[in-house]
Amino acid sequence: MDQDHLLTELYAISNVPSVVWIDENNMIARPAAAEFGTDTFTEITGISRETHMQQVRDWVHEGSLPNDASYSVPDLSEDEVQARLHFKTAAHLRRNGRKEEAERHFNAASELTPLDFTIVRASMPLRGGDPFGEEFFELYQKFQDAGSPYHGIPRAQ
Repeated sequence: MDQDHLLTELYAISNVPSVVWIDENNMIARPAAAEFGTDTFTEITGISRETHMQQVRDWVHEGSLPNDASYSVPDLSEDEVQARLHFKTAAHLRRNGRKEEAERHFNAASELTPLDFTIVRASMPLRGGDPFGEEFFELYQKFQDAGSPYHGIPRAQ
């Protein structure tokens, strides 16, 4: 678990699932991609992990990377950076019993990046919500209605 969301900042990840391939020399072989490593969400999304896992097998066994491995993930926008700062502040305040102050920062983060699962969905359990409940499905529907915006290699349809 990335409790402090360091990986989302380092790899400019704004939604989950995200998979980053890192080679044996600690170099990024393929940047953040909207891929599934398991079939946990297949029932919700209709997407199987198998295509992605075959790409991983091809990389491991043959050294071949997908054509999109050279994709350049843009830096986080100023709103995304600010949202992450608000989120980190909120999480810290919440863990220290300062619920009302935390709520203001959670709200600010969600307003800046309303479709960012690493912010909005991650805040659900910290705010007493269910990350797999009705609020999540409302977020997921808004995400789909907006064309499933993704900060990284978009999922091939």
